[in-house]
Amino acid sequence: MQYLKKPQQGMSITSWIMAIAIVLFFVLLGVRMVPSYLEFHSMSKILEGIKEDPQYRKVAPKQLRKIFNRRIDINGIYDFDQKNLKIDRSKGKTSMILDYEVRKPIAGNVEVVMSFHKEVDWK
Repeated sequence: MQYLKKPQQGMSITSWIMAIAIVLFFVLLGVRMVPSYLEFHSMSKILEGIKEDPQYRKVAPKQLRKIFNRRIDINGIYDFDQKNLKIDRSKGKTSMILDYEVRKPIAGNVEVVMSFHKEVDWK
């Protein structure tokens, strides 16, 4: 009768639960992280747009900050801290530096930290 027995095939219920838990963890990470990356991408495009527009070549730093703020409001980015944007006009060139980090809670005291940096220079 030994020839009638087949070895077990497939995953057990415990294996399925573990696989689903791992997939759900990465889905949760994606749900928490993707909006921050989309906001950064949008702000990077805004900086590039300001750089490419010739009418902003000689604008004062305070005015550049107002233009940037107006554009991020249009794009629906409301929780950006203004001290993370540095505008430097020295040595005949203008630099706009966007440098910040975002912390998003995952579960309990576990957080994911994302650091973003974008620098745009023009003369």
